[in-house]
Amino acid sequence: MLRKNFIYIVVFVIGILLLVNSLFTKYNNDIITRNKALQEETEKVKIYYDQIGKILIHALDIGLRGYAIIPEERFAAPLHNAIRWQDSILHHVEVPLKKLGYDMHEFYIFKDSLDSYARYCLELKQLIQAGNRNEFLNRFTSDKGGHLYWQYIECEKHMIAFMDSIDVEAENQYQAALTRNYILQIVFFLICFPTLLYTAYYTQKTFKLSELLRESEADKNKILKEQNVGLEHLVKERTAEIASQNEELASQRDILTLQNKQLHEAQITIALQNNEIQSKNEQLEIDVASRTQELQNANRELIQQNNQLEQFAFIAAHNLRAPLARILGLSNVIQISTNQADKDHAIEKLVKSTYDMDHVIKDLAVILEIKKHTSNLVEIDLHFVLTRVLKVLEKEIEDTQAKIVSDFTETDRLYSVLPYVESILYNLISNAIKYRDPNRTPVITLVTTIQDEYIRLSVTDNGLGIDLSLHGQSMFNLYKRFHLHMEGKGLGLYLVRSQLTALGGKIEVQSQPDVGTTFHVYIKRQFTEVYIHSQ
Repeated sequence: MLRKNFIYIVVFVIGILLLVNSLFTKYNNDIITRNKALQEETEKVKIYYDQIGKILIHALDIGLRGYAIIPEERFAAPLHNAIRWQDSILHHVEVPLKKLGYDMHEFYIFKDSLDSYARYCLELKQLIQAGNRNEFLNRFTSDKGGHLYWQYIECEKHMIAFMDSIDVEAENQYQAALTRNYILQIVFFLICFPTLLYTAYYTQKTFKLSELLRESEADKNKILKEQNVGLEHLVKERTAEIASQNEELASQRDILTLQNKQLHEAQITIALQNNEIQSKNEQLEIDVASRTQELQNANRELIQQNNQLEQFAFIAAHNLRAPLARILGLSNVIQISTNQADKDHAIEKLVKSTYDMDHVIKDLAVILEIKKHTSNLVEIDLHFVLTRVLKVLEKEIEDTQAKIVSDFTETDRLYSVLPYVESILYNLISNAIKYRDPNRTPVITLVTTIQDEYIRLSVTDNGLGIDLSLHGQSMFNLYKRFHLHMEGKGLGLYLVRSQLTALGGKIEVQSQPDVGTTFHVYIKRQFTEVYIHSQ
């Protein structure tokens, strides 16, 4: 019984040894990984601790001495750099030491001494700035820097000794792991080698038995082959008879099949022709309707573009005419004037008129640029865009103590052109701050809602308000202004409407003088929905 199961017992033992070998290998790898991590931590500590002496202490001393020799701020730069880097370098030393289990008492004493020395250097610098050089010399001769460097050296010795002990312990663990692995490999060899010899002997014996079985099987196959030859002869004769009968049946079946096939093909041809005629009629109706809709859309777009082109041409001619006329007039003055003072004054006015024309051209370029980016659609987080806009307007908000309230509960994301959305928020919020009521704190509220096919962003303020009965028809025109006592170009609302038009959106306004204004910005939902479905 034991002899029959011997090979299985040996294979089981080898499997156990392989498992143990894998576990020991993993254990050794863990030790190597842990030792590597400890070595990396100790190296980092050594590098950053070395920077305390070479950068911090040395820089403090160099900065103080340089400033004492030449009292200029650029010579005190090493002192200020050392103070700025101090916390970062000490942090990179302190954290690994705590992780390694080092006694931090001596380090904390050294850290306090370093802080004290930094304050000491700043106090001496202030004495130099105050012109009290005698007091500076009396305190400078105490040589606190030397005592600090002695503390640095002593702390470094203890730290290096601690790290060396960690390295020694890690090396001992590694050597012990290797020894266990060597012993396991020897035991594994002593068991596997005899097993392989026994397996080779048993395999050779099995091959011999298999050869005898193959020879016996060949004799049996020879007898069966002779019997099969006789049976095949009988089967061929019977098969010939059956084939002759089948040929007659096949001939009749082929004639019927051909007739059925011809009838079926005729039916299919008629059905296909009917379907083709119906499909062409339906497609023709669809093409006519689609083409009609395309022509209608193209006509509307051409009319809109023609109106915009006429307005743009009128604006360009109107806004460029004034500075150009001034430039021509001043040029004539310069040519005919004989007084140098008049010429200088005319040249000054000419430069100003040139800058005015440049501003007009830049404004018109911004308007033309709007049409170029409507395909750059991305997912937009309204919280992110609002944060960026408020960062740009941080000074205005702080100066006016304006309160910004946002409620994007219903939807806080949309799919559109990021620069346009950011520009729209910036212009509406900056206008709300600029045209605030001086008698109350500005409060600006932003709320999003879903309105049919649009995402509506409402921006409400409690500012001066607009008289819509006077300005309602022209408030979005270029260079249109309603409060002349405030600085402005009248370009913001025109840009907002132009950008929304380019996005397929719209803008509405509700306002009451001395109460406030609400702008409703409508952005197409279909872009957002298409983006969500694609994700």
